[in-house]
Amino acid sequence: MLQAERLSAGYRGRAVLHDFSLVLAPREVVALVGPNGSGKTTALRALARTLNPFSGQLSLENRPYADYSPVEFARLVAYVPQLSLPEMGFRIYELVLMGRYPHQKGFWGATAADHQAVREAMEQLEIWHLRDRLISQLSGGERQRVQLARALAQSARYLLLDEPTAHLDLRHQVRLLTRLRQWCDERASAMLLVLHDLNLASEYADRLILLSEGRIVAQGTPAEVLTPDHIEQVYRVPALVRPHPLTGRPLVFALEPALRHDPHAPALFVIAGGGSAAPLYYPLLEQGWQLRVGILNLLDTDEETARALNLEVVSEEPFSPISERAYQRAIALLRRSHAVVLTDVPFGQGNLCNLQLALFAQQSGIPVYALNTRPIEERDFTEGEATQLWQQLLEAGAQLFDQQSALLNALQALFEQLAHE
Repeated sequence: MLQAERLSAGYRGRAVLHDFSLVLAPREVVALVGPNGSGKTTALRALARTLNPFSGQLSLENRPYADYSPVEFARLVAYVPQLSLPEMGFRIYELVLMGRYPHQKGFWGATAADHQAVREAMEQLEIWHLRDRLISQLSGGERQRVQLARALAQSARYLLLDEPTAHLDLRHQVRLLTRLRQWCDERASAMLLVLHDLNLASEYADRLILLSEGRIVAQGTPAEVLTPDHIEQVYRVPALVRPHPLTGRPLVFALEPALRHDPHAPALFVIAGGGSAAPLYYPLLEQGWQLRVGILNLLDTDEETARALNLEVVSEEPFSPISERAYQRAIALLRRSHAVVLTDVPFGQGNLCNLQLALFAQQSGIPVYALNTRPIEERDFTEGEATQLWQQLLEAGAQLFDQQSALLNALQALFEQLAHE
């Protein structure tokens, strides 16, 4: 194992990494994530022995770092920094072969094993065809893969990679991380990498370590680390976190911070579900409305987005019908709202109360603005009950809008009218 205990490190006497601990085991991929300046590169440099820590303990294979000579250490640990390879007049093959230096003996030169390791590394990263070129003849992404190939050729048990996907397009990012993951699994190696892309880190790492201002905020599985609370705390933006449809791993969608509203501004109650209201939140907030949202099941996209934006939400248990308790809470919020927006959400027995809620509002003198991009008959899964309530809602005076833009224009006019009263 590669182990760090309570490291403190930095530059010119000022610590930028504090109390950092890590255990990196064979066949494990760990990603360091966090905003710029959070200490990720500093941690990697300390682990790679290119930066002496101020305090703490570092051990490798149960021996202190200090017990290893530079060559012995390089046989076990390969480090790829962010800096690209300089132009030195060497062919790409020769640059990758330099990764075999820790394994070469005296002046005997490269062995068959060295050449085999170089070819395997270059083929793994799909750059064998570049072997006779100079580094100046390569793109930024190709140069990045050359650096990584040199590290793979080093045949180390531990790979420390700083932003390995830098300069790569989406296709090559995925292919690279897939191949690095495969390399570690086949050779029982361990990999610690710095990544800025949280979704790539989530998909390819076994564990994440989230850093902020030089300290560990959270570490664990991607699901344990990539929570909306952690992301907002560290990155200072609200986020929506949803499971990947194929792998189940968390996907992070950063949201624009919600606009601050006047606490005395008119209030709008939004009845929605299934993601039908999320595109409305920002435009309505920009208009100046105080937004209340409901009644939504937990895990619903509209519910999670509303909570991420710190909106007032009436929630119900996941996959459960609307309870009387939630309905009465919504009624209480409705009575303190100036208008209601009803999106074109499908209705089943579980959420039919939301249509009754809109009807209650309209009959109580609170205007209802209903989005109707699809006929109610296509959205009625209640054997006609929803359609009957819809007709009652229209008869009570609810206004229909076939387009979101028309709905927003009407709400803008209403807000300006209410604001001047």
